[in-house]
Amino acid sequence: MPLPELLKRASSYFLGLEFDDEDPPDYVDNEILFCKNNVCVHPPTIARHELDIVHHPGYLTVTTKVFTDQHNNAKRPTLFLNWIPNSTLKKCPSAVETSPSDELVCVANRPAAPKEIPYTKSLSGDRFIRSLSMSSCDEGNPNWMSTPEFLALKHNLVFPDSVHSSPVPQRRAPMKCRRFSVDLSQMRSLRLFFNDDNCTCGQLVVASRESQYKILHFHHGGLDHLAQVLHRWHSLLHNIKLTPGSEEPNLPYRHFMVCRPEVQKSEQHPEEGKLPKITPELFYGKVMNGKGVIEDDLFLRKCVFFGGLDKELRREVWPFLLHCYPYNSTYEEREIILQIRTREYEEITRRRLEKMTPEQHAAFRKTIQCVIEKDVVRTDRGNPFFAGENNYNVEIMKNILLNYAVYNPVLGYTQGMSDLLAPVLCEIKCEAEAFWCFVGLMQRAIFVCTPTDNDMDNNLSYLRELIRLMLPHFYKHLEKHVDAMELLFCHRWILLCFKREFTEAVALRMWEACWANYQTDYFHLFLCLAIIAVYADDVIAQDLNTDEMLLHFSSLAMYMDGRLILRKARGLLHQFRQLVRIPCTLAGMCQRCGPGIWDSTHRPSVECTGAHDFCEYTVQ
Repeated sequence: MPLPELLKRASSYFLGLEFDDEDPPDYVDNEILFCKNNVCVHPPTIARHELDIVHHPGYLTVTTKVFTDQHNNAKRPTLFLNWIPNSTLKKCPSAVETSPSDELVCVANRPAAPKEIPYTKSLSGDRFIRSLSMSSCDEGNPNWMSTPEFLALKHNLVFPDSVHSSPVPQRRAPMKCRRFSVDLSQMRSLRLFFNDDNCTCGQLVVASRESQYKILHFHHGGLDHLAQVLHRWHSLLHNIKLTPGSEEPNLPYRHFMVCRPEVQKSEQHPEEGKLPKITPELFYGKVMNGKGVIEDDLFLRKCVFFGGLDKELRREVWPFLLHCYPYNSTYEEREIILQIRTREYEEITRRRLEKMTPEQHAAFRKTIQCVIEKDVVRTDRGNPFFAGENNYNVEIMKNILLNYAVYNPVLGYTQGMSDLLAPVLCEIKCEAEAFWCFVGLMQRAIFVCTPTDNDMDNNLSYLRELIRLMLPHFYKHLEKHVDAMELLFCHRWILLCFKREFTEAVALRMWEACWANYQTDYFHLFLCLAIIAVYADDVIAQDLNTDEMLLHFSSLAMYMDGRLILRKARGLLHQFRQLVRIPCTLAGMCQRCGPGIWDSTHRPSVECTGAHDFCEYTVQ
């Protein structure tokens, strides 16, 4: 069966539907259905770049087993997934060594949610899988030939003992996982995320009933074959009989979904793929003239919005996007502007250091400075620009944030600002210029706020209405659950501008698209909407409640397809702009935009929803 057809069928079969034209496969106990080397787990760190990811390769097998139902002692088939760490690929003529400690299963090696999950006494760390002995490697064991060790020996692979790590992984401690084994029928959900065009590589995400996650990475193919195995053995995982006298399946949590999201041509923005990426050749040859003037800023912003910006041009282009310099300024004029801005920045520094009274300085240090000093030392330390002890760039970041609190005392400093400043400083490098770019970011980025600010409430209000208008099936799901309308799962998306959800390269690509202000000032909300549109089917199918939704979307961090989300978001923006009518609750999204953004080509009529005591619009 062709893979695209397989994935199409899998998405329905694995939701619990019966086989149409196939008989369920015959069950053979201890049959090895799938084996694959170089399946990775990654330590619980948030990678900024692809090169930052530490890979721990292993050997994966999927084996059939007999499962005894704990409720009625009925025996039925199930699948066991086994993984053994394999840090080398050298030939090993001797048998694989095992130790009693290897009988413990691996920790779930990435956080499932922002808050800690209580540890158990029996298994330290975020372990959620029962212990399974895998050390019986003698031929007297009738199950020996079905174990991963047997296949390891057959393939001459060596699996050195892994370093024992503490229950709570430390920032600098080495992190290596031991072998683990799970009964897939006992897991709450399984999700396959394909991230290549050929549908061979991606991630298998296993979630326990306690919403803790194990993520296995297929970097060298094989995920398509695993999808076929799970499809073929659908009856083993999902045809569960009811216990006599019960109305619900004994194990109601199981759910499987193959996720190969696509954005159909009809769902894309009509200008998708028609604008080039801004390269140095294009920028200096066409966009900017000999005097340094950007003659057509709309063309520049459209190209950044659709095609992106070459990394080496950020130092040149970001100050324009962040309104540090006018688009029509010349090289000479920008030099003068920078000199003036540098003097202004130095004056702000003097105000902070010399012109405060002792009482003002004490209050400033207590409420602002101590928080900034704690935040900057833990911001982007994996980036070489900020790495190491006594890094002067960390001191510059602190100075900029302190000065900004003096420059804008109403906003002051809120946690998260350091995460937004760090990439700007890293690219701009000049302290004074980075400060004024940061000022522009704070003015332009209306999504920068604290969780209690009106800005956050307005953003969530707009997003709720966008969901109601454009994703009604997910809105109905939210209505079913207590406090779901608070949209807790997307607070971090908005506060940190997706910096925790995608690698830095992808997140900055999204920032630039937002800064382009093409057709909307609220593109970040359409990015949120796109994530929900692409990845929420699993939420609806499992009927996840509010807390489970938070865990679900947290587990997707760093594994979502950022390019796909951008395409989807641009398409959703276009769909929104095609609406003839919009509710009054979204009128502000149109009013804030200036000429050339929400332009005269689309003026939707606004109708009152009746949700307010007073409204300037008419109820339709």
